Amino acid sequence: MLKLILKNLWARRRRNGWLLAELILVSIVTWIILDPVIVTTYDRSIPLGYDTDRLCLVTLSTLQPQAPGYDEEAEDSAMIMKSYFNLTRLVKDYPGVESATPVLGFAYPNSTGNANTSIRAEGDTLDLPVMIMEFIPHTNFFETYGFRSGRGRTPAELSDYDYTENDIVMTENTAEHLFHTKNAGNKRCWSREGNDTIYSPVIGVVGNFKATSDSRPAPVIFRPLISIDMEDAYDDMRILLRLKENVSMKRFLHDFQPWMVKELRAGNLFARNVRSYEALITKNESYDVTPMYRRNLAMAAFFLINLCLGVIGTFWLQTRTRREEVGVMLSFGGTPGYIVRLLMGEGAMLTFIAALTGCLLYLQYAVKEGLERGSNWRQIIDECWVTDFTQHFLVVSLIVFSILLAVVLIGIYIPARKISRIPPTEALRDE
Repeated sequence: MLKLILKNLWARRRRNGWLLAELILVSIVTWIILDPVIVTTYDRSIPLGYDTDRLCLVTLSTLQPQAPGYDEEAEDSAMIMKSYFNLTRLVKDYPGVESATPVLGFAYPNSTGNANTSIRAEGDTLDLPVMIMEFIPHTNFFETYGFRSGRGRTPAELSDYDYTENDIVMTENTAEHLFHTKNAGNKRCWSREGNDTIYSPVIGVVGNFKATSDSRPAPVIFRPLISIDMEDAYDDMRILLRLKENVSMKRFLHDFQPWMVKELRAGNLFARNVRSYEALITKNESYDVTPMYRRNLAMAAFFLINLCLGVIGTFWLQTRTRREEVGVMLSFGGTPGYIVRLLMGEGAMLTFIAALTGCLLYLQYAVKEGLERGSNWRQIIDECWVTDFTQHFLVVSLIVFSILLAVVLIGIYIPARKISRIPPTEALRDE
């Protein structure tokens, strides 16, 4: 059948030339539309790396000097710290709460802020850009967040370790990139501060996680807060809590909010609001990520539907004009199934040639300008099909070919099935 398919395509080369040109153009446009949508969808589908189902974040605020109940003596850094820990204890003791931890600073998982630096493995001179997140030791930080355990110490052991000022905890991808192993315990990193060389012992490793919900896991290091000036942290005090299993998030928030307003006060600190971590992620995404993703998805769907309808219509009409040819094949003993397979085989071959040509033409542009990399791509070090040019190009090309093939076969199958089942004399008489 392959020889007959090629022979028929060549015999109808003038008409097929226009179809081929149309499919080549459609394949290039489909590549342009689908590439960013596919990459963003892949990034969003990657697990966060920690359990958000039972997490809530309480945001704290402070009384202003002119507010009723303001205590000037409570503005001392030690008093603020004491009040902060008292509020954390109250939250931890609330019914249904499994654990609670203070979250100090503007950089934490899925926050709107971030802090960055560069570190090197001891004995190496290659810088690795990393994100910095800070935590207070002995406050159940790692197990409350639910980070996956890496090699060496467990999250609970990392929370309770007696840290010194330069100790750090890192994610697995950071350790693997710096030391070529996920077991980086007892290794050291170094950096320069002016003329001084600072060595940072690695105390432990946690599993990779996404710093933002729309990106891939980036390299992260955690630094312990040993000495804290709470007077500089007024706007960045929060309490993270994890609910016990089988506790309803909706019911908990319904009961917790009025209690929080009444009871969560200490010194000049008070609880301003509480929301589930999933709601926090949704809110952060709503500013930019989700609207842009939905817009791109809607535009891709709109253009693809129109392109597909155009291609289906073209092949539908082309197939219906072959009634006389089908009648001749039927009169010589061709079966309806054979005829349908023949016509669909021609469409598949034409689609393969067009998709291959279109993707190769787009490749010339991609080699010069690059392919879609996703958000925060400068901080991504993990290798995956998106970061590998060859794999990326082949995956998206295969998706483009699959869409074109499905569209073309739909445009051929329905009319081909209909005209292959009419009597040969009727098909020839109509023509």
